[in-house]
Amino acid sequence: MTYSQRLAHGNSSDIVYLEHQIAIAEEELAKAEENLKNEEAELQQVRTKVTYDSAAGSLKETKMMEQLTEAQKTIERIRTRLVNLQEDLGKLGD
Repeated sequence: MTYSQRLAHGNSSDIVYLEHQIAIAEEELAKAEENLKNEEAELQQVRTKVTYDSAAGSLKETKMMEQLTEAQKTIERIRTRLVNLQEDLGKLGD
């Protein structure tokens, strides 16, 4: 039986699987958001450091901003996956 056929039949094992995947995605999202928050705080510390060495600080700041961008992309991917999983679960419930 294909996945779409199982979706149409509302197989309970698929529901359990999707609920499990949703829980995993929610945990990943929470961790990613916490990491982003920590990286933003660290970047702020670098920017406000009294002994700011402009050359080294600028390089570090650029690297940190790249990390923040990647963290934001990761969060967006997780959110998209979470929405898709929730939609699949909704289809099973219908």
